[in-house]
Amino acid sequence: MQYDSIVIGAGLSGLTSALLLARTGRKVVVLEQHPLPAPVVRGFKRDRLYFDSGLHYVGGLGPGGAFRPLLSHLGVLDKLQLFPFAANGFDRLRIAATGETFSLPVGFAAITQTLRERFPAAGTAVDEYCNSIENSWQRFPYLDLDIAIADFPMESVHGQTLAERLQVFADFPELQSLLSMHSLLYGVDPTEASITLNAQVAGSYYHSAHGIVGGGKALVDALLGLLTAVGGEVRCGARVTELVTDGLGVCGVRLADGEEFTAREVLATINPTLLPQLLSERVLRPAYVKRLRNLRQTTSAYILFARGRGAADLRSSNLFVQQRAGLFSTATDRPLEERSFYLTATGGEATDSASAVVGIVPAGFSEVAEFASAAQRQSSAYEALKNSLSERLRQMFLAGCPDLVELDVLDLATPLTLRDYSLAPDGAIYGVGRFVGQYNPHPVTRLPGLFLSGQAIAAPGLLGAVVAAYLTCGTILGHDNLRKEIRTCR
Repeated sequence: MQYDSIVIGAGLSGLTSALLLARTGRKVVVLEQHPLPAPVVRGFKRDRLYFDSGLHYVGGLGPGGAFRPLLSHLGVLDKLQLFPFAANGFDRLRIAATGETFSLPVGFAAITQTLRERFPAAGTAVDEYCNSIENSWQRFPYLDLDIAIADFPMESVHGQTLAERLQVFADFPELQSLLSMHSLLYGVDPTEASITLNAQVAGSYYHSAHGIVGGGKALVDALLGLLTAVGGEVRCGARVTELVTDGLGVCGVRLADGEEFTAREVLATINPTLLPQLLSERVLRPAYVKRLRNLRQTTSAYILFARGRGAADLRSSNLFVQQRAGLFSTATDRPLEERSFYLTATGGEATDSASAVVGIVPAGFSEVAEFASAAQRQSSAYEALKNSLSERLRQMFLAGCPDLVELDVLDLATPLTLRDYSLAPDGAIYGVGRFVGQYNPHPVTRLPGLFLSGQAIAAPGLLGAVVAAYLTCGTILGHDNLRKEIRTCR
């Protein structure tokens, strides 16, 4: 079948890209291998409770937020019902060893004041750090609309790591904890994460923090509705196994069942390490293939989904738990009970005031690798392992969040689950990481007609996925025209 644009993957970047392209009159199809679009983000129900599996809160959507114009331009902002997280503590940190709890209020001024009051001896350094985050988190081509694309500095993969930047607070380990805890939400250890990555992720939340009523499913449904309205097509159960070339570049795709689609441009939102598998040998330069295959991935995770009581605060105030104060770590070489974790919750349809609690703990693929085959995952041994892990995690969460009076496990995702849904090597929870020293792919490839998008291009999370889609589509449609449209939405 003939299309103008083919988008591989119906995740947030894929649906956003398809919508931007279809609005120009292009005939667009999105090909998704899973039975439903956006399987990682749309969430699911268990025992009458809705669980947000991939979207927990969004930063930068408050008044004056740099992310707000993008969602407005897409047309989804008016279709979503946002609710603010707790102004006096949208994120909380608990140090398990001491029982101390720290809260981050919404807004840079409030955060600066709170940290200065809690750590008065670090006042000047706190001012400098918070100012640097406030002035840098939105300085990206589609967040800062006042700087021309050509004037943005070239991306540097060198420079300070987050750990190096926070060395100034070495005498204040609790402060280091507070300023590094968001590394759990992008899966790169502070010793290897760039200060730019942390600024973009944490800074968006410092600015403002909101949830979406209906969660990820509401966002996905809004995007699908808008895409359908402009003639875009989404085909699920369509696994792309080959990128078709014609000697000049990429001109289409072939599915597992042999069906072929042709187009003048193909936009792939898959994990970039998988790209060489879709092309014949020698189509890509060996050096580029090696670079793609060697891209480092973020950590994987265990994600526990449970019915909880006493979790009302978690609906608008996330909880990060660390065993001892100091830099957060995403390393998985520690025993499970000594790892840091993240807890959040959503309300459900049940009538007993229960909450859908989600807990995320870093995990290594090696911990479940013996069950990597489909047959092994059906075994009683794998089920026993999951049951054991679920109970250990349940006990961890109850101990780490004393407000929880009850926690009934309904499901557990392991690195194998994440690998099966995202195809990311070793179940990387955020795909390709943004490590200091690593050059991640750009939207434009050396193959004419082939473009890349997704979180590997920009950053993790909803903000990163959407910004990546704009970066990619801007290379196709023209950055100046696209950014001019967005300016009218401020």
